[in-house]
Order: sequence, then C-alpha cells, then structure tokens
Amino acid sequence: MALAATGWAQLPEFGPISTEDPFEMAGEPLPETVPKDLIEPTVSAGSGSADQFARIFSAELRDIEERQAEILAELERLPRLVQSAMQPEMFGYHSGQVKGRQKWVQVDLGEHVKPDAVALFPVTVQIQNEPVVGYGFPRRFRIDISDDPNFGDYKYETVIDHRETSRFTPKEAPFFARVNGLGGRYVRVTPLTMWRPDEDAGTKEEVFALAELMVIKGPRNVAQGKTVTALDWSELSNFWSRRYLTDGRTPLGYPIGLDASPTLGYRCDSQKAQSRWVQIDLEESMSIEEIRLIPANPPGSLPDPTLEFPLQFRIEISDSPDMRQADAPVKVLPGQLPKPGSNSVIFPLPASYGRYLRLIVERRTEGPLSFALAEMQIYAGGRNVAIGKQVTAEESVEGNGWSRQALVDGFGSRNRLSEYAEWLEALSIRGDLIREWRDKEQRRLELVENTVAKGMRWIGSGVGSLVLLIIVGLTRGRARRRKEMEALRQQIASDLHDDIGSNLSSIALLAELGSSEADEPELVREELGEIKRTADKTVESMRDIVWLIRPGEETWKQMIARFRETAAKLLRAHDYRFETRGAMHEERLPLDFKRDLFLMYKEILNNIVRHAEARRVEIELETKRGRLMLRIADDGKGFDNLDQNFREGNGLKNLRRRAQALGGNLKVRSAAGEGTTILLSAPLP
Repeated sequence: MALAATGWAQLPEFGPISTEDPFEMAGEPLPETVPKDLIEPTVSAGSGSADQFARIFSAELRDIEERQAEILAELERLPRLVQSAMQPEMFGYHSGQVKGRQKWVQVDLGEHVKPDAVALFPVTVQIQNEPVVGYGFPRRFRIDISDDPNFGDYKYETVIDHRETSRFTPKEAPFFARVNGLGGRYVRVTPLTMWRPDEDAGTKEEVFALAELMVIKGPRNVAQGKTVTALDWSELSNFWSRRYLTDGRTPLGYPIGLDASPTLGYRCDSQKAQSRWVQIDLEESMSIEEIRLIPANPPGSLPDPTLEFPLQFRIEISDSPDMRQADAPVKVLPGQLPKPGSNSVIFPLPASYGRYLRLIVERRTEGPLSFALAEMQIYAGGRNVAIGKQVTAEESVEGNGWSRQALVDGFGSRNRLSEYAEWLEALSIRGDLIREWRDKEQRRLELVENTVAKGMRWIGSGVGSLVLLIIVGLTRGRARRRKEMEALRQQIASDLHDDIGSNLSSIALLAELGSSEADEPELVREELGEIKRTADKTVESMRDIVWLIRPGEETWKQMIARFRETAAKLLRAHDYRFETRGAMHEERLPLDFKRDLFLMYKEILNNIVRHAEARRVEIELETKRGRLMLRIADDGKGFDNLDQNFREGNGLKNLRRRAQALGGNLKVRSAAGEGTTILLSAPLP
C-alpha cells in the first residue's frame, strides 16, 4: 500500500465505479490458502507393472523420469508459492464492459525510468464456492514502455511479447521478465487474447485482471503507489480498483527466502503508556528513499491477537538522537491502513534526509499499548541501510525470540527476507520448473500407454518371446524369493528351538528340581535364582529375534543403535569403548546379513563375559571402500590358538560359519595371558 510522502497519509481515488458484477463473489470468503495441488506438482512415482514394463523398453521414458527427479531436487532450493488469505485490496485491476476494443492498463512512473524488470501477479478469486486460480490473466500479452502517455505510433518500445503455449503453467506464479536497457515513464500491459473461464465456471465473459504490476529498479518497486489508467475498468463491491494494481499488496506476501528465521522481531507491551517509540541509528546522515515495515507473523496455527501491527503511528527523521528539528514524513491515523496480513507496508520518501529514524506508536483505545514488527527496512542508495544498525527503544520485550536488534537482522518472523528481483526471479523459475515437470509427466503417461499398447501388439502378432522371457524371469525370481523366505523361516524356527526352547526346558527342569527339594531352602533359593537368570536370558533372546525380523528396523543407524544397546547390557561390568568410522548409508539391510552380523557380534560379547575374565573391551566398526570391518579386542586371559594341539570349539566354528555366510573372513588372534582380538572383514550388502 502506498502512502503520501508528506502530511497525512492518503490513498488516491480514481474514476467511475461500475456496479455490474461479472461473477457472483460478494459474501463468498476465499480459502486461507490455495489447495496444494494447484501450486506444487503432485508426485506419484510410476510403480505399477505397466510403468515397469515401459521403463525397460523406453530410453526416453527413463530420461524423462531422471529429469523429473532433477526438477524436484531443484524445487527444494527455491521459495514456495504460498498464497495468503485474500483481502479486497489484493484483488487488483479488473477490466470493464467496453466491447470491440483491445483492453490495456498502464502505470505512470512519474519520470523516465530504465527499469531492471517487470512483474505481473495473477489473481485468485472464488466463483460458485470454487477457487479460480489465475482469474483474468491472459495467456498472450504485450508489455510496452514509452514517454508518451498515448503510446502513439513509433513512440514506444515493446519490453515483452509473451505467448504462453503450455497448458500446465502454474497460474498462481508471477510473471517476471528482465527489461534489458529500455526506458520510459509509462508502462502498459495489453492482453492479446482475453481470459475465458471454463464452461462450468458459471460465466462466459472475457476478462482481463491483474493483482499487481511491479516495475523493479534495484531493490525497489518504482510503480508503488503510482497513478494507474486504463481503457476501462470495474470497481466492484470494494474488491476491484485501479489503485489496487500498484498498492504493493500481492497474494504471495512480502519477499522471503528459504532460510528459517532465528528471531521473531521487535515487540512492545506497555500497560499504561500513551505512546512508545523505537529508533534506528543509521550511523551517518543520508537521503532516505523508502521505508518498509514488515508485520510480525510468528509460526503457529493461530494468530496472536496481541501482536498487532501498529495502526496509529508516525515516522520521524532527524540528525539528532533526541529528534530535535525532526521531520515527520509519515503520519497514519486509525482506519487509514487496512491490516497488512502477510504484506509489507511501504512508504516511498522522495525528499527525506537524516541519521536517526524513529517510529512512534500511539494508543488507539483504552487498555495496554501492544504492537509488534518483524523488521524495519530503510532504503538509501539502492540498498537496505538498516541491517545490523543500533536500535534503541523506550520499551521492548527481550527474550523468546523478541528483541530490539531483531528489528534490523534481515529476517521476518519465519524466514530470511529477500529483495524483489531475487524473489520474483526465483518464483518465476519455480513456475517454469513446475510447468516442465507437468509437461514431462504428460509425456511420461503417453509413453507408458503407447509402449504397453505396442507390447500388446507384439504379443498378438507372435513377437512376444521377449515378454515371455521377462515373465519367466520374474516367475523364477519370485520362486527364488519364496525359497529364500522359506529358508529364513526354517532358520528362525531353528533359533527359537535351539535358544528359546533350550532355555524353557532348563526352566522346567529347575522348577521340577526345586519342588523336590522343598526341605532344603538353600538349594531351592539357588535353583529359583537360576530360573530367574534363565528366564531373563530367554526374554532377551526373544527380544533379539523379534528385533531381527521386525519391519522398519533394517538400516545401519538402527543396527548401530542395537549394537550399542547390546554392549551396554552385556559389558556393564567392564570398561569398554565403542567406536564407529566411515559412512553408514541409510538403505535397508538384507535380513540375512543383519541376522548373521548381529548374532555373531552378540556371541563374541557373550564369550568375553563368560570366559575371558577381561577388564577392558574395545569395539571398532568401520566401513571403507565397500567393506565392513568389525574388530573386538579384550585384555582377558586369552588362549593359545597357535598351539598344534589346539582344537576350536563350537563357539569359534559358529563364528566362522556366520562369517562365511556374510561372504567375509574371520581372524582370531589370541595368546595365553595377552587377551583376544577378533577381526571380521565382509563386503557391504
């Protein structure tokens, strides 16, 4: 919204108002946000049998899917298209009822300007309770610039001649284009084809409508608050007006980037004061071109009614910190400003000079004086000179994200603030990427359909042998997976039988012995203690087996967490060190690899606890060049495995068997009195 640079703020008024409403909108509030599928591409990876079949035979399809993945990655690095709740001032310009003549709307910049870029914002309206995105935005239009308000023959330059060909262009994305050195005082937009609603939209009228027209020069929108003229226009129920075209309010809010904000902004809560001020020291006197106030909008599902944008205030500028001989280029009374919502409030100041800038907010009603701002931007010499400058205030909330200095930290309440050109170009690129993604998705669906149809024709004409081989291969693969699953079931059954079954048999036997020795309490207590230990061991074994087969517990991260947990339980009487090195990918581990590695690891730790008599244990796990290295060393009594009379027991044999199942090798180094080191080397799955 643009306010006068001197005196009391005024909004310019324009000509006649047409009361004829081309669509029934009065009393129909717009949704808070545009439905997501109208803004972002809905991603559903083709995973059906038809997609898989087509992917095998179509290199173009594979290329398209690769590009789609790249597009989605690029979209993550760009700001999103998020529309705020529509207010009347956001609707903008709407063409009138004149027939048979080409429509146009133009802005008088007040002087000759060589702009850097021009941007047009589409409108979202509601017709018959349905949001219409891009209402009135032409698919073909021309933008001209001239020093002649009538754009006479040969007295203008065409900046843009835009002809949209794709039906998948997102209609809420702003149009943005660089100007390349052309200049003039007047910028005119002329639709070459008028917008027509769909047949079921309830109206067949041809419409030209824009939410906002911006002319960017450096960091500023030099069209802000400038006079708008048009061939014809409608001003309906306060929803449409020519002046809304340059009021600086857009459905997309103020410019932001992706970085999250570490602060919320500046806040004042005063119980009794009639007025409170906050002041910025620019460190030197300068000519101030523009002031922007960014409303506070902390993250949260519900707005905080105490965080009001100030609605009665003035801005003073002086060379003195106590504001002696201050100018007051901006004065705002209650009711002069609509609530800004997610838009900044901008004051162009063509003739203001000073070092200190003070915002003085006055109480509007009885009760506390409470207001908040996310940021205060001051532009001089083509840049925001307020960032990082010293801020003083009569009263300030300090803490929980609020502070005086947060008023000039370059962040809004949610994201880092951006400049118009950077933000608009990023949104324009986002729109182009979304259009490209949707174009390619259409082509992808056509390729899948055509490839499958061609395959069916091959089968019908007798050229189906390759498909048959694929089917046979898939069938054999399915049979092989069934065999593997059956083998896994057998292995789990064996684990349950050998480990759990053995423990349960021991519990039963000990209970029977305990009942026959009731007259010997010491023996009963000893056997009951053994029953408890065996039961605990059984519960732990059952937990391990359940963890091994539970879906979703199959990544390296979860495996390492289980290793640490097991070491903490088994080695609680030892001094131990657990260390991991190398990259641990987040892909799912094969169940048989996970089972053999974990049971091997647990068996080694159990042997240390039972037999090694060790005090210190070292566990090292490393991934390097596609291989896994597991080293477990203790300082226990060890054994002489180099003695020719040494025979490996079942424990070492089981370890070697599991290492072989992993496709690796196992080295055991031990000597009497010198501890034991076990080293496993195996390929990563």
